[in-house]
Amino acid sequence: MKISQREMVLGVATLAVLLIGGSWYAINGKLAAWKAMKPEMARLQNEIVRHEAAIKMQGSWEGDLEELQKDLLVYDTGQRSVSPELMKTINAISNKHELEITRTNPYAEKPTGNLFELGINCTWQGSLDALVGFLTELQQQGIRYDVRTLNIQPMGKNTGKLKGNMIIDCAYTRQANG
Repeated sequence: MKISQREMVLGVATLAVLLIGGSWYAINGKLAAWKAMKPEMARLQNEIVRHEAAIKMQGSWEGDLEELQKDLLVYDTGQRSVSPELMKTINAISNKHELEITRTNPYAEKPTGNLFELGINCTWQGSLDALVGFLTELQQQGIRYDVRTLNIQPMGKNTGKLKGNMIIDCAYTRQANG
């Protein structure tokens, strides 16, 4: 059986129409889904770029963290409470600047990895110069102490004294000795 040229052209044309129609049918259903996913794909691509940048900076961050942790006080893991020592240090600094701390109230210790934080609520009274000197020396301690809340009010009319309270967050690490 011999196929004529006309039949060959019709066969190829039919095959081409079937392939194009089948492709259109398969793609048309997925095209709407692809268009709907396009914003999500762009968001995920941006997130990948951000995460890759963070991974590249991790070495720098670890170096900075190690440098900052050198300034932290290190306490024994077996020591139950470090708040008496921290309050003693805060009282020594306040006495040096003649700021009277009338009451201290430590909060619970909050661990974050090998870093620990302990807040101490201090009620105080004294002059503005004493308060500024105290806060300046705390600031010079680096990351050991951070005053997150500070309330100030006059102690009385024309006394020139102030009173208030502050919450000092103390940062330190713990290591096993022995």
